[in-house]
Order: sequence, then C-alpha cells, then structure tokens
Amino acid sequence: MIFDGHSDIFSDVRYKREAGETQVLKNRHLERLQKGGIGGACFVIWADTFNGLDPMDEMAAIIKGLKEEMAETQDFVLVHNTAEIKAAEAAGKFAVLLGIEGLAGIGEDLSKIDELYDLGVRHAMLTWNEENALATGVKGNPDRGVTELGKQAIKKIQDKKMILDVSHINEKSFWDVMDVSNGPILASHSNAKALASAARNLTDDQLLAIRDTKGLVGLNAFNDFVSDIREEQTVDGLVRHASYIADKIGVEHLGFGFDFFEFLNTDFMKSYSDQDDSLLKGLEDCSKVPVLIEKMKKAGFTDKDLEMVSGGNWLNLIQRVMG
Repeated sequence: MIFDGHSDIFSDVRYKREAGETQVLKNRHLERLQKGGIGGACFVIWADTFNGLDPMDEMAAIIKGLKEEMAETQDFVLVHNTAEIKAAEAAGKFAVLLGIEGLAGIGEDLSKIDELYDLGVRHAMLTWNEENALATGVKGNPDRGVTELGKQAIKKIQDKKMILDVSHINEKSFWDVMDVSNGPILASHSNAKALASAARNLTDDQLLAIRDTKGLVGLNAFNDFVSDIREEQTVDGLVRHASYIADKIGVEHLGFGFDFFEFLNTDFMKSYSDQDDSLLKGLEDCSKVPVLIEKMKKAGFTDKDLEMVSGGNWLNLIQRVMG
C-alpha cells in the first residue's frame, strides 16, 4: 500500500457538498488515487485561520461535510489502527486516517480534543501557520513557542495515543515540543531546509531530533518546498530531498506527505505563490506518484527502501503510537 501522510481532501469535500454535490470522494478523487496506487492517507480537518472566518465555525463545517460523506461512501473507510488499515486494504477499501491540521478550532478548551478523538481523529497538529492558544505557527512571532496550555495539549494528545505532528509550527515551538513530548514525532509534510528555504522545511538538527524520537518525515510535493529555483521545482527535485533525508536520518524515518492541492480554490493558491503554475512539474497530482517511485529507484532506493517509504514506515509509526 502507498500511504499519503497528508491530504486536504476533506476541505474539497466540504465545499462541494455545500454546493450540492454528493459522493465527492468517489466522483472527484477516487480514480486519481487509484491511478497513483494510493490505498490510504491521512485526510485532515483544516480550518484556514487567515481567511477571516472563525476557526471554530470552519472546523465544524468540515466535520459536518466529512460525516455526511463518510456515511454515504462505499469506497472509503475510517481507520484507527494498523489492523483496520490492513482490513481495509484486504477489502479493497481506501483507508482514511483522520487528522486535524491545527487546533485553533478548539480555542482554549482541551476537552474538545476528546470530542475529536471520539469522532475518529488520531493525528493532530497544534497549529496551522497561525499563533493560537496552544503554540505558534511559522507565520507567528518567532520568539513565541508552545504555551503552558499547549504543553497540556501535547500530553493529552500523546496520552490518547494520537500522532503529534510538527509540520506547521515555528522553530521555537518545535524545540518546545521536543522538550515536552515523550513519543514519536511526525513532520507529515516538510522537506529539507538544506535544499529549499521554505519556512516549514526542516533544518538538519530538526531532522535528527525527529529521528531520535523514532519519528517520521513525510516528503512534501508543494513546489516551493522543493527548491528556491523555479526550474528545479520538479519531481527530480523532490527525489533529491528524499535522498538527502534518507542519508541524513535513515530511510526508516522517511515517508510520503504530499499535500497535493490541485483541487483547491485557485484564488487560495495564489495567496501562496505568484507563479502562474505552482504545481510541481512531473508530480502535479496523486496519479503521478508511480513516476516519483520509479525516479527514486533510479536514484538508488532499493525495492525494500521503496516499500518502507511508500507505506511501511507509516504503518510502523501508527503501530507504535496506536497499536
């Protein structure tokens, strides 16, 4: 199974269902996922805190859409552990690990983490790019880190055996998390800062720290995370990140976290990039994942390496955190 560790598909589901569509996952996404060989993914609840809307309302709207969608789909199933992932694969179903990309939507009420868990959420980030009551994202004050409430949230997340993800927090918050946490740490969609200066890419010290928690780094296919040079924002550029991270911290700590976004609103994407086309050349959507895997093989990754990176390392992390 190829497992994609980060997808905002439920945002698309939310907006299309609000426009009157049903079976959005099947009608809009399934064929492309199948073409890419992807059998499971972490689909996140993501409330964009920079759109001027209340993150609590946004979180509630996405949850409403995903509940309705999952109630009617025959092709996708929520999973909570490795046994359920394997059962979904055996049944020919797409395995959805439910995550949340930033906890701004809970405000200061940590009991809402329990509510999210009961919904099926098994993965959490403290922030998206914003500052909130728990921690500081990459667009926040660089001198502000995890708050005291955030430290309580970290403990709660890990006590509930949810995966803790650091992909959007700033560097101060990152090291605060490392000081407080007691389990494997995930950076679901971040590349190597040594190769591209994007704020959410990881320094060598951060990569090594994640390794030391027996954690995982997911390769991000967003073009600006691959290279600062437009001509190098290609699938080959992402292969360079794969090789760099594997060499630095070991292939057993590398996975996929593509963050494909070709289905998201064009105006939203323009807020991230002034380029006419901000898709990664050669890896524009999930259907092209076999191209990446073939190029990784040519770059020296063995069949065993590719099995680990494609899904084995994700299953290992999920097993160690959730059972």
